[in-house]
Amino acid sequence: MRNILILFPLLFLSNSIWGQSDSYRIEVQLDHYDQQEILLTYQFLDRYPVVDTAQINTNGRFVFEGDSLLIPGVYMLVLPPENEFITVLINEEDQQFTIKSDFQNLTSSMEVTGSTENQLYYEYLNYLNDRIAVLNGYRQAANEATSIEEESKYQQLFNQDVQQIGRYQETVIAEYPNSLTASLIKAELETPLPNFKTNSQDELNYLQYAFRKKHYFDHLDFNDGRLLRSEILFQKVDFYLNRLTHARPDSIIVAVDYVLDKLKANSKNYKYYLDHLMLTYANSDVVEMEAVYVHIVENYYAKGEAPWVDKDNLAEMIADAESRKPLLLGQPAPEITMQLRDGSSIALYDVNADFTVIYLWQPNCSHCKKSMPYMKDFYKNYKDKGVEIFAGCTKTVKKVPDCWKYVDENDIGHWINTVDPYMRSRFVQLYMAEKTPKIYILDADKKIVMKDIGAEQLPELLDYLISEKQQSEAGKGGKS
Repeated sequence: MRNILILFPLLFLSNSIWGQSDSYRIEVQLDHYDQQEILLTYQFLDRYPVVDTAQINTNGRFVFEGDSLLIPGVYMLVLPPENEFITVLINEEDQQFTIKSDFQNLTSSMEVTGSTENQLYYEYLNYLNDRIAVLNGYRQAANEATSIEEESKYQQLFNQDVQQIGRYQETVIAEYPNSLTASLIKAELETPLPNFKTNSQDELNYLQYAFRKKHYFDHLDFNDGRLLRSEILFQKVDFYLNRLTHARPDSIIVAVDYVLDKLKANSKNYKYYLDHLMLTYANSDVVEMEAVYVHIVENYYAKGEAPWVDKDNLAEMIADAESRKPLLLGQPAPEITMQLRDGSSIALYDVNADFTVIYLWQPNCSHCKKSMPYMKDFYKNYKDKGVEIFAGCTKTVKKVPDCWKYVDENDIGHWINTVDPYMRSRFVQLYMAEKTPKIYILDADKKIVMKDIGAEQLPELLDYLISEKQQSEAGKGGKS
């Protein structure tokens, strides 16, 4: 696969041959490129909105132009059909320039007119590519060395070259501190690890991990609004939350607060990332992460940290988080008192079982009908393993008889079947069962251990939970 060019027009100079303008014009000449159209886009969080398209003209050029300035950031010229791309950095002053390159070797053949910044970046880019090739040669030579002395020689040369690259980067940052190139270089830098003194490899691994996490954002300028339209800011935040942080709600919540606090340095960056993180955890496939969503709504949106959200949407969001909070994993299930077929009452907490499966359904629900055979098989195989089903039909008043009719016709009267004709318990609202079926698994203390699952998943989940319980009890017995 061809190398993909990364082109960075920078911010601090504006010596365009066209002079300053309130419009943009990017002219592109690509030798040996046989397609008729290229696209201008950028990375915005996890999306790639298309800003403009350009068709090849009679002079064999692609011209992007508009009567207003592009928002500064990292853009990409996408080259169909394989979607290779040229990355271009856009700043406020310097938005009229020409790019000439050979499609067969985009990087080394690149010529830029009208942007001193791009010339600076390509000096850096080509230097970096050359040094990486040398480093790879040293690494291979060290691996193929036939003696310790020879291996040490190439390792020393490798280390010297790494230091040389570092000095070059420091020079670019020092001489062009306001450039986007400098901002991008700094964002990639890592604070060197100290020499931890320990004889334990496990302790060393932890100390290095903790140090790296603490200093991960040392060189990233959260105040730089240009980075909002770049992959570097998104990748750094994503890596910190999903790779450097343990995948537990309490750990993620601390990490999210830390990131958002840093993002407050730039109001636009903060706004878009707050909304992005809220939606990410609201729609996460990992049930536990719902707690992060609730935390974000309670501690940011509900406290006036998102003034851009209109009043109606904000009220709806807060109400949604308030409804979800009592149903988070680990929370005690809301107590409800329901009615049995004979008219007597039964409370959820009266059920004595190691695990209680709450199953909320209705007789005319197609998904409920599909899930019912799974529920019947599940109960048959697990009723003697400390499992009970507490089923609630959501029909009310005159339609309650439909519930009992369905119970009889489908022979599901063996588990606990309940109704609430007048919805005094508000169980549908409490358990967010507006859509059915709705399933929750509770432990012996009636704490929610799993929810929002399909009936077909119950056997696997209960096998795991029962096994965990048995191991826990065995461990306690061993300690005594």
